[in-house]
Amino acid sequence: MRLVCSILLSALAVLPPWAAASVGKCDYLVATGAGDNPPFLWRDPQDAKRLIGANADLLKRIGDGLGLTIDVLRSGDARAAWQEVESGRMDILADARQPAQAAAMDFIEPPIAVLDTTAWVRKDQPLVYAEPGHLVGHRGLFSKGANPDTSLFEHLQAQGVSGFTRGLQQVLGDQADYLLYERYGAVARLGALGELDAVQRLEPPVAQQSMHLAIGHDSSCNDPDLRAQLEKKMRELQASGETRKLLLDNLKRWREQQATAR
Repeated sequence: MRLVCSILLSALAVLPPWAAASVGKCDYLVATGAGDNPPFLWRDPQDAKRLIGANADLLKRIGDGLGLTIDVLRSGDARAAWQEVESGRMDILADARQPAQAAAMDFIEPPIAVLDTTAWVRKDQPLVYAEPGHLVGHRGLFSKGANPDTSLFEHLQAQGVSGFTRGLQQVLGDQADYLLYERYGAVARLGALGELDAVQRLEPPVAQQSMHLAIGHDSSCNDPDLRAQLEKKMRELQASGETRKLLLDNLKRWREQQATAR
């Protein structure tokens, strides 16, 4: 019996932390998300393996409240992050969006935030706009990879462009009339580029999606008790206004980091 115990302990010692935790009580989880999505998540300038941002801070609050350790690690872009959680190699997707990613994961309610995708236009060339249909016939762009469900924009015949900055340059250079982008992410990027006064967003939004924490179906930590605990903590944080506070704090944090990096 001692020999068997010794072998088991030796085996656990060489497993990665999340695998070892899943053998017994699951008190360690690994989360990931899109690595370039401020203010929600972005690469930690002090540790390239980790992500920081509003959603990372949210998971820290949840973990502390539940007695869990939740590491938020970088895995790449939104698609790579989704694949890591879908495969069970990581446990939690920290920025999951419905309905595009619902099939492979259990979504935690309530959502972290409701994301407004809006049209951004030059301030000196505003469009006549009262509803998304008014964009039809205008030259529109959307950022490839920024939204996992591009079908939201198909009726507008908007063209994909490689990144927010490239799309913004085309709008400011009068090569396009508008750029579709999520509101908070656009504000973060515009602030870093010093272009907040050059554009304006049109209301109402073109599309809305909810952003959630989601646990992969193949995560060894996924069970009803954990999901219930996460949902209880999310309700508490939403009711207290903490999730919005974390979002605003991280908008400021991102801007300060970018200003320092210049």
